[in-house]
Amino acid sequence: MTTLQPQATPSAVPAADTPTLSLIVLTNFLPAARRAIRYAAELAAPLGAQLVLLHVREVSVLEGELLYPDTEERAGELLVAVQALADETYVPTTVELVADLQLSTAAALAQRYAPAVFVLGQAAEPAEEGEVAAAVREVLRSGEFPLLIVPEAYRGAVPPRQVLVAADGEPFALSRPEAARQLLAQVEPALTVVKVSAIEDDQACAAALHQVQASGLAAAAGRLTVEAMHHVSPVAGLLRAIEQTEANLLVVIARRRSFLGAMFHRSVTSRLLHASPVPLLLLPASDE
Repeated sequence: MTTLQPQATPSAVPAADTPTLSLIVLTNFLPAARRAIRYAAELAAPLGAQLVLLHVREVSVLEGELLYPDTEERAGELLVAVQALADETYVPTTVELVADLQLSTAAALAQRYAPAVFVLGQAAEPAEEGEVAAAVREVLRSGEFPLLIVPEAYRGAVPPRQVLVAADGEPFALSRPEAARQLLAQVEPALTVVKVSAIEDDQACAAALHQVQASGLAAAAGRLTVEAMHHVSPVAGLLRAIEQTEANLLVVIARRRSFLGAMFHRSVTSRLLHASPVPLLLLPASDE
């Protein structure tokens, strides 16, 4: 793993007792990744966050078994190319070159740059998504790391002003809550908790609001509201909620296993990754 740390002057600095937030951006030279880099840089600047450009050459089936072993010359050329992307960000940026991303590597990066959010670009067309990027996303999801997915076509507000949190009203425990809490605390957005249901259920809406408050995600919200969205489809209901609330960030509490939380079934989350018109903050959680 190669690390390069150029210095730059941040436009804002977190409070002295607050650790610096890190945005670890999966980096390649495709349009979706370049959009994610620009978004992360625009987000990092006002927050005083650190940007980390992570380039992964491949994801092997078995750890250590690479299909195309690197050479020193190729590694040097790649470092120069990724550094050129870093030079365009104008925020404190570190470059990490990883030959093979496994769970252990991702965990080491998350610990080194804690609190950290991994940022990935989402191609406008599924066929345009790189194989490595798709494999990395699955590794990160299986490791229960917080993911910020940025649609290639997104051109909305940065930092987000209106945040929509999808919740089902059932108790949950966030797997790695520090980075998400700090991100939302520093942004201080107007925050709307939304409960999508095929039936009218005011008590479930109240429970959803309570669970989000208990998680600490809404602690620094400039304004906090709750809304019910009547729809048989969780994905379609959330897309309608995004439009109606003019949200520019969707936060999804993604349970790994939950019979009660069908709204956050893995297949629903996967459809949202491709369908959401705004950045999606995916927060792994378990049932309490």
